[in-house]
Amino acid sequence: MITKTIRCAFVLGMLSLLLQPLAASAQFRAFINLGVSGSSFRGGNLDDASPIYRFGGGGGIRYIYASGFEFETGLNYTVKGAELEGTIEGIPIIGVSEITYIELPVLIGYRFNTEGTLSPRLFAGPSMAFKTDAQIRFRAPGSDLEQTETDDTVEDKDLGLAVGIDVDTKFRGETLSFGLRSVFGFSNARSSKPELYNTTVTFYFGIAF
Repeated sequence: MITKTIRCAFVLGMLSLLLQPLAASAQFRAFINLGVSGSSFRGGNLDDASPIYRFGGGGGIRYIYASGFEFETGLNYTVKGAELEGTIEGIPIIGVSEITYIELPVLIGYRFNTEGTLSPRLFAGPSMAFKTDAQIRFRAPGSDLEQTETDDTVEDKDLGLAVGIDVDTKFRGETLSFGLRSVFGFSNARSSKPELYNTTVTFYFGIAF
């Protein structure tokens, strides 16, 4: 029993010694982002889907290591969907699907040239989106008269993979970021079939504190 206790204490001591340099060389940083997203659907039998473009933004925290690795999480407000063309009772119709989500990404990244003027970063990780609203708007081609309905077929959650690249730069003592992020949904966005999956590309500008 005493031997086991000594071994456990030795292992814990060694782990603390190994983790101390990492903790000492890491730091937390908060950030906020604003950007424009282009979103559409993939899958199903969509031949006439066009992207929609909406503003979005969010913020979060990064845990930054001196080695260049970063861990990031936060919350993002985003609108996904697409513009669709079809017919209702033989009448041509243009429909715009808009699904509002709050996204929770968990990202691992690596930043290059952390001491230079420009510091690019690659990142990837899972992203869970929680639906807050879903609407679909209909109108006839060439008409300004629209009808809006709540889309009850949209699922409450959407699990996806986020990948992207950004660049940090220093400006008057502040850390500014410019980036491009894509989120590929892997959950059926709707409870009906055929399956439709969200695809979003966002160009954003941010500042870290």
